Amino acid sequence: MMTAFELALVILNLCVAAIYAAILWVMLKQRSIMDKQLEAMQSQICEAKRNRMAAHRPILRFEPPIASGLPNLEFYQVHNIGAGAALDVLLFVHERSTGEMFVVGKIEPLSSRETSNEFPVLRPLFHFHEATLTLTYFDIWSNRFWTLYDPLEQTHSFGEGEPPYLKR
Repeated sequence: MMTAFELALVILNLCVAAIYAAILWVMLKQRSIMDKQLEAMQSQICEAKRNRMAAHRPILRFEPPIASGLPNLEFYQVHNIGAGAALDVLLFVHERSTGEMFVVGKIEPLSSRETSNEFPVLRPLFHFHEATLTLTYFDIWSNRFWTLYDPLEQTHSFGEGEPPYLKR
């Protein structure tokens, strides 16, 4: 049989255990809340990085072709309509039906709002074959971008990374 003192100690121990359990429960809830806050902050940091990169992203666009006066020859220019510099700019002709690709050349780096020098492209490539012009380029953080230009329809497509249709 327990004495009153022993019973008081058991009740006190149960109260202390209940208090510790309550403290542990509060700490677990705080941990859950802090994990959610950390996840939200990480997504904000990721969004801030994307915004920083977008603020300096180059976007290259082909200008309408310039007639050369020579048969089957047109001159093109590329204009950087983005806010950042375009580095390591490569120009390809891509024949869509066969997947063949021809490297036309390299264009000098273009700063924001800058237009390239004129470069020649043979017109038969676009009339006898279903071909497009493709530019690949990097921004100042080495992110890769691309521009696809269809000379017949004079339409542009833009993307990030390696162009999915470009086989190297």
